[in-house]
Amino acid sequence: MAGILETRIDRAIILIVLIPLIIFAYAMFSPHISSPDHFAHIAIHEAGLLIAGFLVSMTLIAYKKTKLPRMLFSAVAFATLTFAQGIYLFLEKDMQPTHVINYYSVDEIFDFLIVIMTMLFAIGVFYKNENRNNN
Repeated sequence: MAGILETRIDRAIILIVLIPLIIFAYAMFSPHISSPDHFAHIAIHEAGLLIAGFLVSMTLIAYKKTKLPRMLFSAVAFATLTFAQGIYLFLEKDMQPTHVINYYSVDEIFDFLIVIMTMLFAIGVFYKNENRNNN
């Protein structure tokens, strides 16, 4: 990843995207501090929000370097996922402390799978095969 972040502008793009997301994520997490039963549920959505936000910034940097339109489409796709996770967190901020979360329900498994998919995509983007032939 060090090779990707070559300039101050590249680092600034990441900070401009991630700092507001981190502040928003904290604001959405803080109502759940008094109910530890919700930590895992909210943490999954927080992880999805931050990973998707990071991928938005990386695809914007990739577009800046390559000027490929598909990078803009990828940035919009990750921005949509970031926005969806943010909306979900905003709607969950008023969850009652007595609300019971079934971590084996279809909805929770779906949430886990979305975050896993996003993580796998991020790994695929940054995976570098050292043994690849450079022909």
